[in-house]
Amino acid sequence: MSPAAAADGIIPATGAPPTAAEMAIVGFIIVVTLYFGQVVFAPLALAVILSFVLAPAIRLLKRAGMPNAPSVILVVFVAFAIIFGVGALITQQVSTLAKELPRYQITLKEKIVALREATAGSGGAFQQASDTLKDLQKQLEAPSAGAGSPSVSVTVTPLPAPLGGNAANSGKPVPVELHTPPPTPLDQLQTIIGIVLEPLATFGAVLLFVLFLLLQREDVRDRAIRLMGSHDLEKSTTAMDDAGSRLSKYFLGMTAINAGFGVIIGVGLWVIGVPSPVLWGVLAMLMRFVPFIGGFIAAACPLMLAAAVDPGWSMFLWTLALYAISEPIMGSVIEPLVQSHRTGMSPLAIILAAAFWTLLWGPIGLLLAIPLTVVLVVLGRHVERLEFLNVVLGDTPPLSPPERFYQRMLAGDPAEAVEQAEKYIKECPLIDYYDEVVIEGLRLAQADSDRGTLEPSRLADIRNTADIVIDSLADQDVLPNRKAPAAKAAEEGIEGDDPPTAGELEEAEDNREIDEPTQIPLSEDWKVPNAVLCVASRTALDETAALALARLLEKFGIGATVIDPQTLKHGNLTGGDLDGVRLICVSALDVRERSAHARFLVRRLKRSLPDALVLGGFWKLDVESSADAAIIKSIPVDATAATLREALRFCLDNARSDSNETAATQVEAMRVETVDAGVETRVAS
Repeated sequence: MSPAAAADGIIPATGAPPTAAEMAIVGFIIVVTLYFGQVVFAPLALAVILSFVLAPAIRLLKRAGMPNAPSVILVVFVAFAIIFGVGALITQQVSTLAKELPRYQITLKEKIVALREATAGSGGAFQQASDTLKDLQKQLEAPSAGAGSPSVSVTVTPLPAPLGGNAANSGKPVPVELHTPPPTPLDQLQTIIGIVLEPLATFGAVLLFVLFLLLQREDVRDRAIRLMGSHDLEKSTTAMDDAGSRLSKYFLGMTAINAGFGVIIGVGLWVIGVPSPVLWGVLAMLMRFVPFIGGFIAAACPLMLAAAVDPGWSMFLWTLALYAISEPIMGSVIEPLVQSHRTGMSPLAIILAAAFWTLLWGPIGLLLAIPLTVVLVVLGRHVERLEFLNVVLGDTPPLSPPERFYQRMLAGDPAEAVEQAEKYIKECPLIDYYDEVVIEGLRLAQADSDRGTLEPSRLADIRNTADIVIDSLADQDVLPNRKAPAAKAAEEGIEGDDPPTAGELEEAEDNREIDEPTQIPLSEDWKVPNAVLCVASRTALDETAALALARLLEKFGIGATVIDPQTLKHGNLTGGDLDGVRLICVSALDVRERSAHARFLVRRLKRSLPDALVLGGFWKLDVESSADAAIIKSIPVDATAATLREALRFCLDNARSDSNETAATQVEAMRVETVDAGVETRVAS
């Protein structure tokens, strides 16, 4: 421990990371503590969420020059005043509705009688089912008189009649009545206090927690960062900011959506004629914060009221249609558009979170399920030891695109791999899919092969599956058909709200440089089948990477042939294989481990084809690294390419250069012929 840390009393973060068993034990203890400590932890959780939501408003007031304490008090006062106002509005509407309910009692009774008559009668299915169940229940409850059970006779002897009394009247039961004394004012007060005390205590605890959390916000933040790990302040700070941002955006978006839903319901019920439409609109807005069942709960009371008010069924049906149309549109269309992925949770995680927190804390757990789980997902995203939370609950794909590609290759499923590729190509060009997914996936397979976890037969299956995927994508466009909007706006000088980034401009320039040669005729020498030899350096997966480059070259009209490692190993290259070769590309997925073999191969190829250019396709090699630069320097290639895009550009540039040289030679020859013809004409004259 450093002297400064010791002086400040800071405990260094040391120790090995916990095992899975230790994490499971800690998790079990936390769940049990939360279950039995609901009285304390539920208000605390609600206060933490409210503090995240109110923090941006406090920061705005502090930036305006208001001190911390007045800012906190003002924001909390306004927030709880709004809560009190909504509660008062609901109370007033409920009181008004309670006074009007007796008027609808007769209509409701008539509806119940009509429904009972509709399902009753000799032919009524409900009545028959009810009678059958009643008979079955009587048979089950009746005492069984088995043949082997002894019969017991009981003789009841009547008591003698009282003296002077009538024997006939002596057997009549004497009626007994129990009278409860009317409650005193003190009893009524105790009943009211018992009903109101628990909600008031919870409300007071939430208010107290919110005040102290916001007043001591910096101290609480520092302690939370310390718990997450002070050795990586950047990640801890990012986690805190991410949690606050997601919760604030989530509640802001949900409040706007639910307020709009409440307005639609209130106005719709007012048009239909349902009493107290303001009450049901506010209730609809509040209940939509409850996942899954909030909308159904909000619709129950208006539907029953509509059935009680209208002598017919039209009001009930219109009310049912209003909720049946509004809720799906709001939940399936509007909410995804507004919220998008702000929560960072998968749909399955939302269901699991709702079930878990409801089981733990009941209705308040259901209300807090999504906000609390959002915090857990953020922690899992930024805290390494809690990464499993993000994997289980987050909406980010558990496997990266290269890992999914490799997994499909292991499963021998080229169909799903092609389906994934087509989805990827909708957003990015084919050449980027090859560079960022296929090459990276092949490198993962090569690493497993080098560790000995893949048998040669399994490696051959992976190679064959990958070849099928590459051949299946042969009809896809190498580059996007249209330029990115930002790059197009930059070229045309159009001012927009979002100026193009450096990455977008660089991508547009790369696409332009590759696409330009398609507008220039290629030299005929580059159209022969062997113009480019794509040579696999050592392994079968190197050959698959070479096949991807060959397919890209063919789409631009350049002839390309793939040479497998076995052909080179046994020296089976014939004169026909070497005819017309303009360029050789040596494909190597991991040249770091095979630099000596690559060096030997390049020298051998240069001796066989001294006039051909040799391009080192050392995929994903970092040319900025000094170690990788030394490897490249030791291999006698004419140029190197770390990506298929760079290799394609190099080939096209050379094909264009040869085409220009041929065109210049033809122009010079035509000029000489013209001059010679002019001289001959003058001599003849």
